[in-house]
Amino acid sequence: MSFSIFSGKDNYMKFITVSELRLKATEVVRDIEETGEEVIVTKKGKPVVLMQFVSDEVFSLKGKEKEKGKAGEKKHGKRHL
Repeated sequence: MSFSIFSGKDNYMKFITVSELRLKATEVVRDIEETGEEVIVTKKGKPVVLMQFVSDEVFSLKGKEKEKGKAGEKKHGKRHL
């Protein structure tokens, strides 16, 4: 990864530039899956995206919440994500 900033004895955040992420996306995703650590993506030196691990359980729960909210809505041929 690009670099890490330490903010205490054991706490730190990893940062990577958009350009570097473009080249190392697979490696970054693998690292997040294995360690569970978050990665902040920067563009022109400013943070723009926070990447973090999402478990299957959390992902499926969020999907169910969306479906509950849409139960009474009429669909007009548009795809909602």
